Amino acid sequence: MDFYLIVIFLFGGILLGFKFGGIEKLLKIAEFITRLGLIVLLLTMGANLGSNQAILHQLAELGLEALIFALVSILFSVIAVVLLADKLGLNEFAAVRSSDSAVLETDSAADNLSILIFGAVIIGILIGYFFLSADQRILLDKLSNYSLALLLFGVGTGLGAHREVFSELKLVGWKVLLLPLLIALGSLFGSVLIGLVLGFTTGEAAAVGAGFGWYSLSGVLIAKLHSAELGSLAFLTNVFRELLTVILLPFVARKFGNLAVIAPGGATTMDVTLPLVKETGGEEVVLPAFISGAILSSLVPILVPLFLHI
Repeated sequence: MDFYLIVIFLFGGILLGFKFGGIEKLLKIAEFITRLGLIVLLLTMGANLGSNQAILHQLAELGLEALIFALVSILFSVIAVVLLADKLGLNEFAAVRSSDSAVLETDSAADNLSILIFGAVIIGILIGYFFLSADQRILLDKLSNYSLALLLFGVGTGLGAHREVFSELKLVGWKVLLLPLLIALGSLFGSVLIGLVLGFTTGEAAAVGAGFGWYSLSGVLIAKLHSAELGSLAFLTNVFRELLTVILLPFVARKFGNLAVIAPGGATTMDVTLPLVKETGGEEVVLPAFISGAILSSLVPILVPLFLHI
């Protein structure tokens, strides 16, 4: 989905929620739209993966290395946020749920959400693999765009209704820009570290990690500037990063707090994984997640060529 459409749907929902936030029925409708759109988006994501023979072929050849790259980049992104966010004053806009009842409620919700997420993705993969032809994948792209538009509008409406979030974000100010920096540094450090273990150069490993989940752009850039093999690895690594983000976010929220849920998705928190970030982290992390995803997305076409020339 184009950036301007993302902005229109998200901020259109925010304006609607801000104006009519006191109407309980509107909030329930927004929540229903978000949940329904999330399920549809996860199904289409899985179906796209299952029906794409090129990805399945690359999976057999490069899948293990790509999975390791994705896991390590996510791990070090989360570690960077967890260790440094409090010292940098970033936890001010992400309230910690500290009461026993809140923790129990969060654990239960996370368990249910994990089952929903995993089940929807697996069902989507099976549908894509066994029932969809290459021609029908065009319909999947349209369906995923429509569901994402609804999701972003629903997320925006819920966010606009919680006006206190904007006050908290205003208090943090420019510090919110440090969040994508932490995520980027964590991703790059983890990628270089595991890349050296797997036999890649520092520049190659950093270029793979600099995709930050934006698989379509990073894979193409690396294939053109370096080699088809490394481009395929980058493509698969960032596909896995998006998929693992979808699966792991409830666990991350439960174990590391709601601010940490912004880290795994990287660039995708601007669009595809933003609704799930909201579901697992709450309204207060939506705007920081969107800002972080937008900044990381803008860094991809700059950092990938830079690292390949190291």
